[in-house]
Amino acid sequence: MLDLFGEVIVTADDIRQWVCAVAPAFCSSERAFDHYVRAWRVADKVRAAKLDGTFDSTIENARARRALLLQRFGF
Repeated sequence: MLDLFGEVIVTADDIRQWVCAVAPAFCSSERAFDHYVRAWRVADKVRAAKLDGTFDSTIENARARRALLLQRFGF
């Protein structure tokens, strides 16, 4: 989705979804979350994924991969 200026809209919820799916360990504290978002330029990655149309599938694949690992190791 684009805003009035033609830019891709990236919300805080989008960023939180991405981090919780791709790197859930960094959701343990706000400090860790903020560091990860800045260091790995998550907003840029979310923007690129939305432009490519892969945002939803990236989150779904990351969650499915984590679920498979949890199942494999018996958690």
